[in-house]
Amino acid sequence: MTISLAGAIGAAVGLYVGWLDWKILKGMLQAAETKNRQAGGDGGVAARHKAPLGALIFGVPVFGFPIIGYWAASQLAG
Repeated sequence: MTISLAGAIGAAVGLYVGWLDWKILKGMLQAAETKNRQAGGDGGVAARHKAPLGALIFGVPVFGFPIIGYWAASQLAG
């Protein structure tokens, strides 16, 4: 199996976009937890399921976007 240059570039771009998306989603999760705690709650769903949500928020963008980027770039390049 050969790796195309276009696919590698697409995967790199996908990794960068996935990293940005992970940072944004992680911040949104922390903001939801903080907002609930400031309102007098226990942190809500974000605090109760922090570990699985964190793994999901990390895994899907950081591993999924490079795969999609590689596939899309290699298809576009021919």
